[in-house]
Amino acid sequence: MQIRPPLTELHETKLYRYLASIDQEYSERITTFVREIAPLMASIESYFPYYTRHDAHHGYQVVRRMAQCVLPSCFNSLKPEALTAQEVFLLIAAAYAHDLGMAVFPGEEAALRAKLRLDDVPDWKTSGKLQSYLRQNHSIRGGEYIEKCAEQFGVPRNLVSALDLLMKAHNYSIAQLEKELQRPFATGQKESDLAQLAVIVCVADAIEFSDTRVLDGVLDKIGVDESSAARISYAENMKHVCTGDSLAVTDDGRIIVSGAFQDADVLALAHRTFDQMEEWIQGYCDIDRRCKSRRLKIVGEPFQRNLSFSRGNFQRLGVRLNKRSVIDLIASNAVWRTKQGIALRELVQNAVEACRFREHHSARSDKYCPEISVIFDRVRHAVIVSDNGCGMSERTVLNNLLTVGSSRSSEPAYIDSEYAPIARFGIGFWSVFTIADVASVSTAAFEGYRGRPAEAMNAQGFEFDVQLAELKDFTVFTAVERPCGTTIKLKLKSDVIIDDVFTDLKRQLVCSMVPLTLVLDEAEEVIGRALPEVDEVALFGVRRLKAKELGVRCFNYSAELAGASVSFGLAYRTDGEITTFTAESGVALHRVLDSFYRSQSAVCGFSVPVRISPLCIDLERVGTYKVNATSPRGFEFSIDRTQLNDNEAAQEFIKSSRDIIHDGYRDFLRQTNSYSPSAINRLQREAAAGGGNVYDQFTGSELSTAKSSYPDLICLELIPVIRDCEFNHARRSTRYVSLNELCSMSGIVWCLQAQRGRFSLRGAPYFSLEDSGMLELVYAFIQRQQEALRDDIPIYIARPDRNFSLLFDNDSRSYAHVTSLPNEFCFLAVNLANVDYTGNAVNIIPDIRGVWAGAIYWRDFDVSDNKPYLFLGRHRVLVRPGTALQSHIQALADNSRFSAIANIVKLLQEDEAGHLVEELKGLL
Repeated sequence: MQIRPPLTELHETKLYRYLASIDQEYSERITTFVREIAPLMASIESYFPYYTRHDAHHGYQVVRRMAQCVLPSCFNSLKPEALTAQEVFLLIAAAYAHDLGMAVFPGEEAALRAKLRLDDVPDWKTSGKLQSYLRQNHSIRGGEYIEKCAEQFGVPRNLVSALDLLMKAHNYSIAQLEKELQRPFATGQKESDLAQLAVIVCVADAIEFSDTRVLDGVLDKIGVDESSAARISYAENMKHVCTGDSLAVTDDGRIIVSGAFQDADVLALAHRTFDQMEEWIQGYCDIDRRCKSRRLKIVGEPFQRNLSFSRGNFQRLGVRLNKRSVIDLIASNAVWRTKQGIALRELVQNAVEACRFREHHSARSDKYCPEISVIFDRVRHAVIVSDNGCGMSERTVLNNLLTVGSSRSSEPAYIDSEYAPIARFGIGFWSVFTIADVASVSTAAFEGYRGRPAEAMNAQGFEFDVQLAELKDFTVFTAVERPCGTTIKLKLKSDVIIDDVFTDLKRQLVCSMVPLTLVLDEAEEVIGRALPEVDEVALFGVRRLKAKELGVRCFNYSAELAGASVSFGLAYRTDGEITTFTAESGVALHRVLDSFYRSQSAVCGFSVPVRISPLCIDLERVGTYKVNATSPRGFEFSIDRTQLNDNEAAQEFIKSSRDIIHDGYRDFLRQTNSYSPSAINRLQREAAAGGGNVYDQFTGSELSTAKSSYPDLICLELIPVIRDCEFNHARRSTRYVSLNELCSMSGIVWCLQAQRGRFSLRGAPYFSLEDSGMLELVYAFIQRQQEALRDDIPIYIARPDRNFSLLFDNDSRSYAHVTSLPNEFCFLAVNLANVDYTGNAVNIIPDIRGVWAGAIYWRDFDVSDNKPYLFLGRHRVLVRPGTALQSHIQALADNSRFSAIANIVKLLQEDEAGHLVEELKGLL
C-alpha cells in the first residue's frame, strides 16, 4: 500500500465517513486533530529509528481495523449500539494519538536533556536513557500534552479526560483496564462506556498488521548494527515483513493470519505475539459481552494460522505434556496427600481471596459486606461453597480456573503495591477431585457493577460443570442471573465420609479474614475474624475438672504486632506466695494433665505449621498458642500450601509472634509477682522438666536473639565455687543473673553436660546429669582443681541446661575436661569474658545432616586416651583443632560435602563404642 497524506487517508476511512454523515462539527474537529498531530507523530522516527511505524499512517491503519472489529450495526444510528459522534471522535483520536508521548514536544528538548543529563551531541535523540524515559512515560505524557493543547487540536474540553484514558488503555492489562475505565461517562447527552471504547481501540491496535508497518530503510540500518537492541528490532520488524497485511477478520468475527518465514526465531516470535493477542482479545471480548449493548464483531477464539517455514519442519512445542496425565497428577493425592479437608480449604481460600479482592476495589457506595458459607449436604452427599466476592468472567475461568498452573495472582491488578494475594500456584481448584466426582460452578463477575449494589444482586453470570471422568476439550457456559460472586457445588465420591471432610476442614481453619459460616445438619458454626482466645476450655479440654482440683489456673493473653496476631495461654498454680508450673513438688503439670492442646499457626487464618522459636520458656509444655499472619504478603508455600518456606517474610512473622509472646509472658510474671531473676530461672526449669531440657544441640543464633529481644527473660543460676567451703554453704551465695547482667560479668563457669562412653561397650552406668546431687559432684571436682581457683577470677558452676549451652556455643575458646573416673564425666568450661552476645557462633560447623545429625565444634579438651574427638551427647561432637581429623573434616566442609561429614561422625561413634574402624586410620 502506498502511504498518502494523513488527511487523505483519514477521510477515506469508514469511521470518518460515518462521523461526517452524523455530525459536521466533529468531523471538522477530528480533521483538525489529525492535521495538528501528524507532524508530532512523524517525529517519533527520529527517536526510535529501529521501531516499527508509530506515525499518522499507523493511526490510519488502526482506524481501518476498527471498522473491521465492530458490528456493522454500530454505524446505524437507529440501533442501540450505534456510535455517537463524540464516541467516533474519541476512537479516531485515540487511534492516532495513543503513542503520542513517544515524541519530544516542541520546545521540550533542552528541558529533557537537562532532566536526563544528556549532552547536546548529534546522537542524543537515540540515547538509551531518552528512549527508556519516553517508553516508560509515553502514556502519561501524551494525555498531558493534549490537555495543554486541546483547543489547538480541536478537542472539546469535556472530552479531554476521556481521550486521556483511551490513550492509556493500550498499556493496561485487562484487569487494569476494567478498574480504571469502568466509570460513568456521558457524551452528547448519552451514557458512554469508556471501557468498551477502549476495547475497540485495543483490539484494532493489536491486529494492526500491515505491509507498511516497517519503516523504509530500517532493515538496512539494522543490518550494520551488531547490538542486542538491533537484533531484537530485526526480529520485531521481520515479524511484520513476513506477515505483511495478511491478517483478516472474517464476517463471523474470526481472525485468520498468514505468513511466510525463513528465520525460525522470527516465526517463534510471531507465534508468541499471536498467542498474546489471542489472550488479550479474549479478555477484551469478555468486557464487551458485559456491556449493555455489544459492539465487537470479533470473537475471542484462537486465530487460524497459516505460517509457513521454508527451511524445515517447524514444530512449536519443544516439550510436550500429556494434558490428561498432568491433570490426573494435579488432582491426585500425590500432590494433596490424604487430608480430605485440603480440597475444601483450597476452595475457601479462593473464596476469601475473591472477597478480599472485591472489598479492596469497592467504594463505600457499593455497601459491600463480604461473606462465605460452606454447606455440608448429607442428603445429597454434596458440599456447597458460596461467596459474594469478585466472581469470575469467562476469560478468568478459561485462563485461570481451568488452566493448570495459571493464577490470577500474577495479574497486575493482584500484585499492585496495595494488594497482596493469597493465591499462588493456580492448581488449587483441581484438588476438589480428590474428594468429588463433579464440580458445578456458578459465577458472576462484579467488575461491571461497581457503584451499583442493587444491580450486583441480579448480575449476568453463567454456570458450567467440570469432571475428570469425562475430561472434555470444550466448556459450555450457560447464562444465569445471580448475585456477584461464586458458588461451587461438589458431588462427593461415594466413599468420602462427609463428617471426616467437615472435621478436617475445621482443623485447617484457625480463623477467617472474611465472615465464614459452616453448616452441617442445619447447625451453623461461625469462624470469626479474630484468633480464638486460649481459655480453660482451649487449654485443658476435658481435664478442666482435674485442673480445678489441682488449683491450676489459666493466664491468657492476646495482641497484634506488625502483621502478626497472637493468642496464648499458660497453666500455672500458686503454692503459697510462689507461682509454679508444677502440679506438686517435682511433678510437671503436663504429666498430670496429660498434654495441652496443640499450638496452631496460620497465614490469613489457614493453618500452616510454623515453629515460633526461640522462646524464653518451653511454652508448649505449660500452655499453648495460636498465631496468625494477617497478610499473605511475601510468604512462600509448598505446592499444597500445607508448609511454609523459610524466607524473610516468614522470619519477620516469627519475630513479631515471638515478641508478642514475650510481652505477654512479662505480663504474667508481673501479675504473679514473679518478675525476678530467681523466679524466672525457676519457672524456666519447671517448664522444661520431664523431658523438655534439651541442651545437647547447637543453639545457633539464640543467644544474640535473646540478648537483643528478651535479655530479661533468660536468667542463669550461678553457684560460686569457694575455696575450703562446703557446697551447701556456698549454695547460699547463689547468684541469679539475667543476660543484661551476665554480659558485664567476668569469671569461669563450669557445667557437667555429658557423660563419655554412652555409646561404648564398657558397661559404665549412665547417670541423669540433671539430678540435683550432680551439682555437688561438679562443685567437688572444681574444688579439687586447686590450680583452677584464683582469687582474681570468680569460679561458678551451672546446671546442665540450654542456658549454659548458649554460653558454651558462643565462647570460641570454651573447653572440655573428661575425668578419669569410671564414668568419665565431661566437664565444660566457659570464660564469661569470651562470650559473644551479638554475633554468630564461630569455629562450629552447624546443621550437619545425614546418617548423623548435629554440629561439630573446633574446641580444645583433654581425655585420658588422647582421642581427637569428644561427643557431648547425641548431637554435638568436639574435634581438637590442628589434628588430622579436623583438617579432613574442614576440607569436606569447604567443598560442602556435609553428608560425607555425617558419615565420618557415624564412624567416630563406632570408634567410641570400641570397634576398630579401618576408614579412620590416619585420622585418629
